[in-house]
Amino acid sequence: MMQLTLIFSTILAGFPISLKAVQAVRMKTFSIEMLVTIAVIGALFIGEYVESAVVTFLFLFGDYLETRTLEKTRSSLKNLVDMVPDEATVIRNSQTVTLAALEVAEGDRVLVKTGGKIPVDGTIIMGHALLNEATITGEPVPSSKKAGDKVFSGTVMDSGYIEIIADKVGDDTTFAKIIELVEEA
Repeated sequence: MMQLTLIFSTILAGFPISLKAVQAVRMKTFSIEMLVTIAVIGALFIGEYVESAVVTFLFLFGDYLETRTLEKTRSSLKNLVDMVPDEATVIRNSQTVTLAALEVAEGDRVLVKTGGKIPVDGTIIMGHALLNEATITGEPVPSSKKAGDKVFSGTVMDSGYIEIIADKVGDDTTFAKIIELVEEA
């Protein structure tokens, strides 16, 4: 009776694995599913029913863990992308205008007030602020910034007012490069 249960479990768990193996063979590729299918058939052939059931269970469990990890990674990446500033307040031709953050050009003078996100990498030319740089440094304690200090896109101003000259914008910012590295990983 136990052998029948193990054989039934192997067939039930091995069916989706075997389907993927057959698809791989049709596409003339080599896959892990093909190896698992061969191992399971071999175990059944020599009468090692426990091993065949264990192999299929472990493979399906590993597949489940991989899927769950990928979902968490995608969710974390989405949260990271959501932290990218959408707008920037810029002084152009002696007028203050609000633009999409991607429209800011190097050399533009960017204004950031309390609660705002820094939209560019740049140098503070006027003002003083406490910045939460956890997105860049991982340090949760706000950092005091004044004229002459560097600031990075994606950081959040806890309090203060600063004017920045944009050194790096768009995909050249430190925060954009961090997101790119996380995507690649």
